[in-house]
Amino acid sequence: MSVFISPKEIIYPSNKLSLTMILLNEWSFVYAEGSDAQRYLQNQLTIDINLLKKTNHTLCAHCNFNGKVWTTMRLFHYDKGYGYIQRTSISKTQIKELKKYSIFSKIRIYKLDHIYLIGIAGLNARLFLLDFFETIPDQNSPVVHECKKTILWFSKPSERFLLVLPLSDFLFFKKSINKKIFLNDSRQWTALDIEAGFPIIDEKCSKKFTPQAINLDKLEAISFKKGCYYGQETIARIFFKNLNKYYLCYLIGMGKIFPEINSFIEIKLEKKWYKIGVLLAIVHVNSQEMLIQVVLYKPVNINDSFRIRGFENVFFMKTI
Repeated sequence: MSVFISPKEIIYPSNKLSLTMILLNEWSFVYAEGSDAQRYLQNQLTIDINLLKKTNHTLCAHCNFNGKVWTTMRLFHYDKGYGYIQRTSISKTQIKELKKYSIFSKIRIYKLDHIYLIGIAGLNARLFLLDFFETIPDQNSPVVHECKKTILWFSKPSERFLLVLPLSDFLFFKKSINKKIFLNDSRQWTALDIEAGFPIIDEKCSKKFTPQAINLDKLEAISFKKGCYYGQETIARIFFKNLNKYYLCYLIGMGKIFPEINSFIEIKLEKKWYKIGVLLAIVHVNSQEMLIQVVLYKPVNINDSFRIRGFENVFFMKTI
């Protein structure tokens, strides 16, 4: 009999996370197939898709002509084409933009609604999965395909796994669980992504940042050697002329507030508050603690104090 223990909607940081099954209900799975899929995606995305191994997955971005990020995505080989995972809020718009110039290419791009995205994280996550799958991905082979099931391996902020399962396999997997495991929603995966430094781009922050502004160059999610792709000229100019003045980081604060995504981040300098960045994501952890992912306009130090505009009594500090 399956045993799920409700976490009472508490989200935990990675160093305090018990074995947890996470329903990624705020993420979508998109599939691109066809004889021109590789060539077409090569001309659209920031990475060199020709170098993507079938045993690996990669973070990358889809940008507009001005070099601003439509979305970030987790891309990998899937079935006879490519699959990628992105935030649901931007998925419909992004698919429409990606398909815009595909009329003369043999490619189909569409969301797979029958696919379930499940995160497995926390204490003994690998041992747990060994009861269900013959092979578990690792550093040497971060993607494993088993029949119609796919497992992605992540090392940050601690070892965790993302399962890509058709509905029938998901129901069988859930029914077969005979160990105690916490059940949580997308906020737990978001918290882990914030800790890992993976940018979270929802609809409200789409088309606002270049890839370098959200650290995609540091995350090896940009190729500066392949041919042209949308936004490439702007992205390359920023790189070769060292023009980027922004960077992604996360801050920690105490309290329970609910600001809008894309709110301004302010910093206190000599008793005055100045705008210094933008809010990308927020997750409440451990009941009273908050993690926020932000894009800042200039470097800051560990002793600086921050707040979100409109919430003057709640303060945040930069992590080490």
